[in-house]
Amino acid sequence: MAKKIQTKEELAANIEKAKIEISQGEHLVNQMRRGLSKAERNLRTNRLIQRGALLESMIKEPETLTNEQIKKMLQTAFRSAQATVREMADAFRAENAASAARQKSVNQAGNAN
Repeated sequence: MAKKIQTKEELAANIEKAKIEISQGEHLVNQMRRGLSKAERNLRTNRLIQRGALLESMIKEPETLTNEQIKKMLQTAFRSAQATVREMADAFRAENAASAARQKSVNQAGNAN
């Protein structure tokens, strides 16, 4: 079957159609980027709230202290136990990475079946 040769007008119309599709695709990509950014902000906000709540649960009458006082307390606590805190954080990160690796292998094994 012979291929139909397009006219100049048909080619120009196809070019305009492709430009519109590209513009729509770029708009969709931008929407997705904004959605990802919003999701990341929401996760960070949730993490900050949860961790702030944990901190407040460990301080007697936290509402009577200023943010600067809380900051000084944390700096002192971390400074005096810096090595221990760093070691704990490293151990937790390793534990989380191992757990993620185990979960990944379980998921891959499940997908293979």
